[in-house]
Formats: sequence, structure tokens, C-alpha cells
Amino acid sequence: MADDRKPEIAGSIIGLKQGSEEQYFILHRNTFPGVLERIRKSNITEFSIFYHNNHLFSHQVYTGNDYEADMQAIASDAVTQDWWKLTDPLQSPLEDRKPGEWWALAEPIFSLESEKGRIENISRFAYRAELISHDVEFPAAELKAIIDTHGLMEEITCLHVFRKGSGIYIYTKAFDHNSTDYLLDLLDQKRSFLTEFHPMKEVFYTNSGGKSSEEMSKVFVTGCFDLLHSGHIAFLQEASSFGEVHVCIGSDANVQQLKGRYPVNSQVERKYMLEALSCVKECRINSGWGIIDFEKELEAIAPDIFIVNEDGHTPAKQQLCHELGIEYRVLKRIPYGQLPIRSTTTLRTECSIPFRIDLAGGWLDQPFVSKYHPGPVITISIEPTLEFNERSGMASSTRRKAIELWRTNIPHGDREKLARLLFSYENPPGTPEIAGSQDSLGIVMPGLNRLDYDGDYWPSSITSVHDEEILKWIEDHLFLVTLGPRTSTYRVLSETQITTEGAKDLANATHDCWNAILRKNIHDFGNAFRRSFEAQVAMFPNMTDDAIKEIILNYEDKAAGWKLSGAGGGGYLILVAQKPIPDAIKIKIRRKNSL
Repeated sequence: MADDRKPEIAGSIIGLKQGSEEQYFILHRNTFPGVLERIRKSNITEFSIFYHNNHLFSHQVYTGNDYEADMQAIASDAVTQDWWKLTDPLQSPLEDRKPGEWWALAEPIFSLESEKGRIENISRFAYRAELISHDVEFPAAELKAIIDTHGLMEEITCLHVFRKGSGIYIYTKAFDHNSTDYLLDLLDQKRSFLTEFHPMKEVFYTNSGGKSSEEMSKVFVTGCFDLLHSGHIAFLQEASSFGEVHVCIGSDANVQQLKGRYPVNSQVERKYMLEALSCVKECRINSGWGIIDFEKELEAIAPDIFIVNEDGHTPAKQQLCHELGIEYRVLKRIPYGQLPIRSTTTLRTECSIPFRIDLAGGWLDQPFVSKYHPGPVITISIEPTLEFNERSGMASSTRRKAIELWRTNIPHGDREKLARLLFSYENPPGTPEIAGSQDSLGIVMPGLNRLDYDGDYWPSSITSVHDEEILKWIEDHLFLVTLGPRTSTYRVLSETQITTEGAKDLANATHDCWNAILRKNIHDFGNAFRRSFEAQVAMFPNMTDDAIKEIILNYEDKAAGWKLSGAGGGGYLILVAQKPIPDAIKIKIRRKNSL
């Protein structure tokens, strides 16, 4: 007879000692196989641990018949005891836990699962908030009404709410974060009894589902993996905690087409090195072309989970996984131990030369535009904290010229004179298409800069802002979503429609953008930011296409404004938003005092 007994859901809370975060995360990326096997044998089919601000929240699903006996089997297991000797010293049990508890059991106060609740390959999210008082009750009836009114269980397949003291913990499984974010936005309106919900980071997950260790989930990872370094190893080790890792790498020809250069190590050598790693099951060379070059390999491997790091995330990958029913996960760059954060870009040059983002007014630095109407370009100088893609509107070609000139650092001296030197070096006599001077100025000039153009290649005036509050405000409200590099066949200068009215619209929007930034007005900043982009596209329609427009639609309800980096055609979708955009890239602006 089939066992139709409902699984038991439990949530538990414990503290994490200050300064122990990194060690705890690393341990859980490399959980002892015997620990995972004991969890499986004890009928815990799903087990997650989430972290926020020195709080750990665990969520488990138990499907056995004798909970006490299964938990005693875990406690008596020698491998698990060795594991606890490593993790227990990092934890800080709650003072109000019951006798005999290490993790304090939380009270379940709300639970809801749709008919889709047992579907695999969906994402897990957890959030934490505080009731304003221990005496306040969580309004479960209001929560149910909100869910029913807005039909949220179509996308949220399960929702469990737990309480410990004044702490409220929400666990959800959903096809993506959008519906969960919307639900929390509605709950945030109930601030009379509840503080703001904070997302928690999942630091451990195992899903045995009754599988033996020989039937692990398949994890799919793709990338270039040139100049293999410790950052790659940490990422692959973390990916292996979700299952057996299948790595698919870009071919030499496709890397050249996307990045404008061949990899240092050939595809054969990259494959050999990756398959030598104990955390990698196999490595294949992608047979496709472009940013989504792995479709045939994805179909052949049929993975359970597709894992990327934060700068490898793209909406196209996420959408493909959604269509195929594959769980999609974005991992943060967390180095091993005390090792530095590594990327192939930093290894290639160990270079501190910044990138550039044009916030508004791009194209006015070209005389063939500003001759119709003068106007400013607004730029910020960006620290090379991530491996920003080539040909993606971040002034990477100008940056390469700066590296040729200065190797690893911009020299001391007059910033404008150095920018003129770089501009001249990039555009020697006879250059058919002159790169705009906003690229060299945006790289060399730290902070926020307004460059005013009036029909010439060099701006008539430069206004720089180094106010820390303004720079931090920009960093807090600017988010990048990776679209993938422009292809080598991209031609933005064909089919242009440059007019006096168009140049004027671009200049006016950029003026408004500058003023909104100085006033730190997010609504006006987003509005002017978007208008500047729309004015660009009106004159250079090839900057965008139907696929990019579709991606923008997915963010319209989350962002106050948007544009594409540089000349468009791919690169990065840059968003202005009041609240953080999940899985988007945060930027760090180069400060004047860091020179």
C-alpha cells in the first residue's frame, strides 16, 4: 500500500559567531559525504541552511515513520559527530532554546503548498524579519488573503512561516524570485507590526529524495575557464556540493568571437585540467556559437541544476532553464580561506585600471552627434572587481590601450592630460572610426564626471564629483544584468537617424539625470536615465533588438530606469532601482583617494 502520509516540515534557528561566516560557508561547500548519506538514511529528503546577519535558519522535510529513532541515528553516527566537532564551535545557540536542543526549534505558524508543491527543479528562498514586539501575533489570515487575492500560488509552490521569539522566518519554493519578492513587498506594507524582510543566503542544501549516493543530482556548469585559478576551484567545489558536476567549456573559436582574443590555454588543455579536478565529473567542449553555445550539451547531459556565478548570470540562461524545467542557481564569488578573490582578468594582468560606465548622454562625445546640439555625457569610473566581458560597453578596448601604455596602474599626474594621452594613443592619425573621448576620460577620471561636448572630440568643460554620499548612493541604486558580449558582426552605426531633435532630447535627458543624481532623487534619476537611453535608441536603432526588449520588460516593475551599457547590442543591462535586483552585479566606483 502506498504511503500517503504528509511529510513533516521543521524549521530551526541558531546563531553564528561573529567572524565565523567564511569558515562555516566553506565547510558546508565541502560537507562530508558520510554526513549526507546519514541524512538520506534518516529520511530527511530536503535540508537547507540559510544565513543572514549572524542568524542561521534551517528548513527540513522529513518523510520517515519514526522521527526520534532517525534523529538518534544521526546523533550516534561517528562521521556526523566528527562533522559537528568542526561546526559546533562556530555556532552560538539561542539562550531560550529548550533543554537538550542545540538548534532551537521554531514554531510553525503558517503553511501552504499548491498542487505543484512537489515539483523538482525550482528555487528555494528564505527571508527573515522581526515583529515589533513579542506580544504581536503574525497575521496569518491576512497573509492567506494576500496570496489568494493575487493568485501567488501559481508561481510559489510552497510557503512555510516559522516564529522564534520575535523573529519571523519565511521559506518558499518558487519558479523564480519575482512572485516571492512581490509577496514580501505586500507584507512590507504591514510595517505596523513587522520590520522589513531581509533575504537570507542559502549556504547548504541536500535533496536526497530517496536517492543513493550513486544517484546524485547532475549539475551543469559552463564557461571559458582559461587560466585556471583558485576562484574557479572554489566555485566548482561549491557547485559539487549540489551534485556531480558536468563542465562544458567554450571552444577556442567561440571565445575568440565573443571576447576578441583566443584563450591562453587551448580547449584541449582546459578540458584536461578541469577533468583532473576531483570535484568535476566530466568536461565537454561546447559545439554551439555565441553566448548560448551549450544547448546541445545541455540536452545531452539533462542536468537537474544549472549553476553560474554572479557575473556569469544572464536572463537568457535563466529563461532557458525555466523552459526546460532545470533548477537555476546563482552563486556568489567567495574565495577559499584567506585567499584573494580571483578572476581570469586580474590574473591576466594583475591590473587595477578601471572600467567605465556611461550613465547618460553617450554618443554626444562624437562630433557627428553633438554638432546637431551640444550636451553632456555622464560617466563613472568602475573598479575591476569582476571579469567584465569584452565588447560589452564598459570601455574595455580603451582599457586595453591603457594597459599597453601603463601596464597595471594609471600613473600619477594631471588626470585630464593623462586622458588626452590615452585618447591620442587609441586614435592615431588615420583611424577610420574615432573612439569617443568619454571612454578615456571615464577610465582615467575617478568618481562621477560630467563631460560637456559642443561639436568637438574633446569636452569644452569637465565637472567632477567626489562627494562620498553621492558616490555611495549611486552604488546602492545601480545594478548590472549580464546580456553577453556583442558579436564581432555587430554594426551600431548602420541605419542611424541622427537629428537635431534627437540630439536635443538626449542632451536634455542627460541634464535632468545629472541634477537628479546631485539631489539623490531615485525617481527622477530613473526617469531621466531611461529617457536618455530612449533618445539614444531613436538615433541608433541597432542598439537594441526584440530579445533585449523582452529582457527589459522583465525588469520594468522592479526598476525606476534602464539602459544598455555603451553602444548597446548586448553587454549589460544597467538598472536604476530603489531595492536590490536579485542576482544582479553591484559596482564599485573608483575614489579619488584610491589613486
